[in-house]
Amino acid sequence: MTQTGASPAGWVQPFPDEEALRPGAVPRTRRLLESKPWLMDSIVALAYTVPLLFTRAIALATGAPGVSVWHLVVAVLTGAALLFRRHYPLTVLAVVVVLTTVLTWSLDASVDILAVPIALYAVAVYRSPREAWLAAAAAFAVGFAGLQLWIPELHAVVTEVGENYDEWNLLLILALCMAVAGLFGSYSYARAERVRALVERAEQLARERDSQAQLATLAERSRIAREMHDIVAHSLSVMVALADGATATADRDPARTKAALDQLGDTGRSAISDMRRLLCVLGEGLDTSGQLEPAPGHRDLSVLVERFRTAGLPIRYSVTGVAISDAGRELTIYRIIQEALTNVLRYSLEARTVTVAIAYNPTETVLTVHDDGRHLVSPAPSVGAGRGIIGMGERAALHGGRVSAGPVAERGWRVHAALPVRPGES
Repeated sequence: MTQTGASPAGWVQPFPDEEALRPGAVPRTRRLLESKPWLMDSIVALAYTVPLLFTRAIALATGAPGVSVWHLVVAVLTGAALLFRRHYPLTVLAVVVVLTTVLTWSLDASVDILAVPIALYAVAVYRSPREAWLAAAAAFAVGFAGLQLWIPELHAVVTEVGENYDEWNLLLILALCMAVAGLFGSYSYARAERVRALVERAEQLARERDSQAQLATLAERSRIAREMHDIVAHSLSVMVALADGATATADRDPARTKAALDQLGDTGRSAISDMRRLLCVLGEGLDTSGQLEPAPGHRDLSVLVERFRTAGLPIRYSVTGVAISDAGRELTIYRIIQEALTNVLRYSLEARTVTVAIAYNPTETVLTVHDDGRHLVSPAPSVGAGRGIIGMGERAALHGGRVSAGPVAERGWRVHAALPVRPGES
């Protein structure tokens, strides 16, 4: 049983009595009795009933005064009741008290009433200490009343054998036995509650660990899905545009066709490199040298813009302010602009101007991608799945930012992202 400590490395700190809770630290006999409660109950009942029956049978056989067959019947019934003390503790206590202090008393009553503290112990362990002390007071009152009923007969037997009989001493023994049983039962109840709390805590920690692992898995899958979408959608869109452009100019402008084909090859190789780096993270056993390559960032934005220009987009690119040197933030900016330009390439018709503006302000970084083309909005299903816009929002949310995307007036589409600058970033 373990508890996660506060160390960031995931150090596992044991509970103070972890050793005591391990199965190997518990004696084999105790483990057997705890695994088979009926066996323990049978042993307790037999330990009480057999010696009492034996002594009562000898006394009955020798003709001792104050002993009858009824005492043997009561001993058997009391032992049978003790078999169910675990399941019906209060009922068993009531039955035992009535049998041993109301229906019969004997000269050797200190042995008979031993069943009362045994049943009282079960009440404290399997119900609660509070109920046990209340039941003890009630049982003592019943025992006292029962003794008053039997005192004349007991005194008659005592007078016959010529001995003294002190009923107050008997009541004192009964009270002491019940007090000891209540104390031991309360201790066992508290110990069981503590062990139960430790077990519940360990199960809760296990559930939290599994939940955190699932959340981490889902977060990683979402991140990988965003990366895959950005790589595949961007690269294929640019490659399709370059291929169409090369086909259109193949006859009248071979030089431009060659440049488009060269750019097509560069885009494909870049996509393969990005894909290899992503798959290496998944442990696919590919060449890990790609992991050493830095992720795309601010320095790669001009190359990205030029790639889309080659694909046919009339881009106006501007940057103001000083970029913040943070790999995760730079990758987010790069991917948002990449996704926005990919959407322009795929869905914008007759775009005459595409504006890409980045403003690095002291409090936030603002990105704007705006085109003046026609974006068809109709009941017909789109060729896209909407994952790109969702991915932009998720990337911005990781840095506490926000993204808005939608049509502007009658023509054009605008993507606006704002990433706040957190304290310590520069």
